[in-house]
Amino acid sequence: MPCALSDFLHIRPHHEIEQEKILDWIAEAHARAANRFENQDIVAFRGQLRDKLFQLGVGKERIQTRGIHISDLFQEDWTKMEIYPVADAPHGHGFTERSHFYDREVTRIFERFYPDEKDLPKHLIHVTCTGYVAPSPAQKIVSLRNAGKKTTVTHAYHMGCYGSIPAIRIGSGFSSLPSPATSNHIDIVHTELCSLHLHPLRHSTEQLVVQSLFADGFIKYTLSSGKSAGPHLKILALHEETIPNSSHCMTWRCEDKGLSMTLSKEVPVMISRAIEGYLKRLCEMADLDSERIIKESFFALHPGGPKILQQIKDLLNLESHQIEHSVQVLKRFGNMSSATLPHIWEQMLDDPKVPKKARILSLAFGPGLSISGGLFEKGA
Repeated sequence: MPCALSDFLHIRPHHEIEQEKILDWIAEAHARAANRFENQDIVAFRGQLRDKLFQLGVGKERIQTRGIHISDLFQEDWTKMEIYPVADAPHGHGFTERSHFYDREVTRIFERFYPDEKDLPKHLIHVTCTGYVAPSPAQKIVSLRNAGKKTTVTHAYHMGCYGSIPAIRIGSGFSSLPSPATSNHIDIVHTELCSLHLHPLRHSTEQLVVQSLFADGFIKYTLSSGKSAGPHLKILALHEETIPNSSHCMTWRCEDKGLSMTLSKEVPVMISRAIEGYLKRLCEMADLDSERIIKESFFALHPGGPKILQQIKDLLNLESHQIEHSVQVLKRFGNMSSATLPHIWEQMLDDPKVPKKARILSLAFGPGLSISGGLFEKGA
């Protein structure tokens, strides 16, 4: 029985901040940390970092605003930062304090997604790659609401930017389980606090690119089987592949001072070599011709960065309108890791320029190096 995605609801982080202001703050944080730990002159180092950040191609013309849940960017007294550079820790607080922050804030997010008057689903899938605590905020809301016997929590963690597709695969499996576990209402909730994991003592170009892209985002949606009423995305095919000999290209590791990401220059090359074959195999799963689908479909591309979007557009000879929603989500919100694709799907469902029956090809990339995606059809 086909499954569909519907009822998208996002919660924006506490602060929507202009990209220029965020880059200025990052340069200041790096300069203060470098002064304390590396004896760098604050003014000179801040100027060098700011110039470099604005030269990396992720300025306001590509990303206008990012959602940030942490209030440190508004704290003028740098001795009172909640997470970032403090007198005895130029790199900011460690993993323990960051985990406490995640636990507290994401628990509040779940309470907003599921107020007392709202029923919990049979299955609740929690997706994140930016915070790990047990019991999780998802389990806490179930426990608080005495729903343990009615709601099963499943965690889909640490997959990074492509985490939404595996979560949908998990939910699709639940929808096919025999009674009494069968449920026509499976919720998937993404809670990404990427801003928790900036490290002000990592000044490499690679790390500055990472810190210039990522943002916070929270979104939930429902996966259901059978006939769907209202706006929805019907799932035609889901597929994931690991590119051979690419495991070194992208990493996401737990470290003492938070989570640390590495991103190789080889990533675009690896994706370019693999993408056309991947799309052919994805479309074959739905008995559809990939050349026709690529030409006619809208694309929900995870905007790992502006260059990834432009590269895939050029490689597949796409028109600008085919990737418009991916470009706009990056511009308005930044890269929200696993929460990004659901934000793009939400915009496509709300946009009358994406007509009923339109095919939507969705792609995301992550550690592995993994290509994960799906083929959907818009319904109403």
